[in-house]
Amino acid sequence: MALRWLTNSFNSQPIAIHLGSDVVRMMQIRGTKDWHLQSAVEVASSDSGAIKVALSSFKGKNCVVSIASSEVLVQHVRVPIEADENEIRNRLIQHDKQWSDAEIRHTGITTTGSSGNPRQEMLCVGIGAEKIKEIISIINEAGGEVLAITVPLYASLRAFDQLYRRDGDEKITSLLIDMDEDSSVVMIAHGANCVFAHRFDSVHKIEEKETETKQDVTQSLRPITTAQVDNEFERRGENEPRGLAGVQDSNESIEEKLTIELERCLRHHDALFPERAVDRVIFTGQGATNTEKCAAIASKLGIAGYVSDPSAWIEGAKDYVSNPAWTTTAGICMRYAEEAA
Repeated sequence: MALRWLTNSFNSQPIAIHLGSDVVRMMQIRGTKDWHLQSAVEVASSDSGAIKVALSSFKGKNCVVSIASSEVLVQHVRVPIEADENEIRNRLIQHDKQWSDAEIRHTGITTTGSSGNPRQEMLCVGIGAEKIKEIISIINEAGGEVLAITVPLYASLRAFDQLYRRDGDEKITSLLIDMDEDSSVVMIAHGANCVFAHRFDSVHKIEEKETETKQDVTQSLRPITTAQVDNEFERRGENEPRGLAGVQDSNESIEEKLTIELERCLRHHDALFPERAVDRVIFTGQGATNTEKCAAIASKLGIAGYVSDPSAWIEGAKDYVSNPAWTTTAGICMRYAEEAA
């Protein structure tokens, strides 16, 4: 089954499903301009019976599914300008053998190297063939039909499409951190266009590993004030996202490995786009419910911080899906709402 990567439209609004590490979140909305919540259900990913019952409560059986961040293959590679599909795949396999049978989407980010030896920076995202089969099996056994499979990398970004509809919006550079239960994906977008991505263990997973190995880690959090929010970058009026400027920094320092990972991401982006400074950091996913941790990260990076609120543009969703863990699921819904009949 070929992945559709949130690029195809369907005759009716599908059920959006995010298969998180521990939880399966399902959502469906109605309306093409004024969106209304049809239904939203959250069940344990290990409970196949509950998944079947939950899916039966929605309208129709067509589904668009996003996998957990921990299952996503993400890699930046530099290849010759004229590189074909095979050359790109072979380059990826050098990093991880899982790319050998993966469905891959790749995007040329920018040209690098000298004029005599030009190369291109490619952002490659993939899903393993076995994972695709597993997803189709899970949904089929629950009574649904998989129309497309995507990843949080793209689905989460689509939840913010409303922010990029005016002249000049493409000049805004956002750092998004999607924090799943086991893994996090870092994305940097120019407007709505993703130009960088990286996946690594979530904070709590890193902490669990440290507890298991009983290793002492030197903390590295310099005491700086949380960056103030610049409203120039938000145009939602009364639906502004929940700013982190007023949240007190956590007394617990940010773990060193997470800090190094994020700073590495920023350095990579800065090397590719020295003229584009990151304007804001947006936290999504289950881990974003810890606002003190998010505030501490934003403070460490010195960037204005926000916690995602996926219910901001969906009528009737405030009491059910305002949690940032629903961002990916809401992003899938919003992507198809305007094109559904």
